[in-house]
Amino acid sequence: MHHYNIKPKEGLGDVKFLSTVDEFISMIGQPDDDELIQEKISKFNSRILHYDSLELSASFDEENNWKLSSITVNSDAFHINDIYLFNCNKIDFLKKIEPLDLGTYESDVYNEEDYSSTTYYFKQNNISFWFENDALQKIQWGIIHV
Repeated sequence: MHHYNIKPKEGLGDVKFLSTVDEFISMIGQPDDDELIQEKISKFNSRILHYDSLELSASFDEENNWKLSSITVNSDAFHINDIYLFNCNKIDFLKKIEPLDLGTYESDVYNEEDYSSTTYYFKQNNISFWFENDALQKIQWGIIHV
């Protein structure tokens, strides 16, 4: 299995944020699905390339001239500087990320009878981590808007 380095603020491995769709496809390959999302109310339009085998989605937003704006992954093939976070519970996660210096985070917690979810968002690095029932499910990161 190939392993991919998440680079907060920058991209994924050699892929950089603000790459074009064609540049992204030339580095990652043809997507399994190419989805266009057109929001009628907010007029926020996105093109999302989905790679099922990689468990990766890449978003190209109109507001950024259809260039790579964010990436979402949900596989243990992804790490940050050789720190693997999938299959961690929230306590282990918070310990493991300390050396990454991601900054302070905001958390959002949702609880139901048999289900809970927690999101940790690190604004300084525009990266979010989604937990469901105390297991990391998804990481999403993107460009920093100034």
